[in-house]
Amino acid sequence: MSLLYVSLSPSRHEYMNSINTTFDTPVLELKGSIMTVIVLHLKATDAGRLYPQLEQKIGKAQAFFRNAPVLIDLSDLGEAEQLALDFTELASTLRGMGVVPVGVRGSARSQNERILHAGLGLLPAVKAERSVAATESQPSTIQDTTQEAEEAKLVANAPQQTSSAIPTKVITQPVRSGQQVFAPEGDLVILSSVNAGAELLAAGNIHVYGALRGRAMAGINGDATARIFSLQCNPELVAIAGEYLVNESLAPSCINQCVLVSLGSKGLQFDVTGSFTPAP
Repeated sequence: MSLLYVSLSPSRHEYMNSINTTFDTPVLELKGSIMTVIVLHLKATDAGRLYPQLEQKIGKAQAFFRNAPVLIDLSDLGEAEQLALDFTELASTLRGMGVVPVGVRGSARSQNERILHAGLGLLPAVKAERSVAATESQPSTIQDTTQEAEEAKLVANAPQQTSSAIPTKVITQPVRSGQQVFAPEGDLVILSSVNAGAELLAAGNIHVYGALRGRAMAGINGDATARIFSLQCNPELVAIAGEYLVNESLAPSCINQCVLVSLGSKGLQFDVTGSFTPAP
């Protein structure tokens, strides 16, 4: 059979060329992307405390967390504490709560095999967290120590107007359900409404000069001084520097009011600054 097949082809070289041409039109692409992922920071591994608190936290907003990807962060746990954690049980429990655990970061090398056995991916620990002061004068790109030292000297002698160059993203159209608007370096200003199912993310502040009914996450790089301003506040979720609150937990006095959201020592603070009625 193979002899008959070869005899039908003019040459082996020509046959190989015919095979290679099938790859001229790719059927897939691999790309990096910035996406919103809920990060579960574990502070302890005692199952008697961990799982009841998980149930309480996720149970408060089941509609929001349903089918949401979750990244498990072990950066605050030592190797002995990680060893006491049953990753298979944790992943199974999270799936039972309606979320989708996708991976683990900050793990000790000795735990990697157990994590993979539980069907979870491995991500590197965060190498650097941007402090509040750093967000005002330094770029977010992680650089080697030598380069950082050299640039620190330049920054010290540079004019103090570099921070003003951080761009502000301005959107003039309504942000509709399913849309995501991302301001990776500065503030985000929406000169219209944000519908339920839409998502706003910004390294700095978020201003919504209309109704906020979707999700708004400010200070996504850890800037605890970030603020969220809304003329008509009724969001699905608001978050600042990782601290979040869902709609079900909002005080009735804040609903559909002009609200300033900030991060205080006890969590998110909501200050009602007035009321707003959209023009007909």
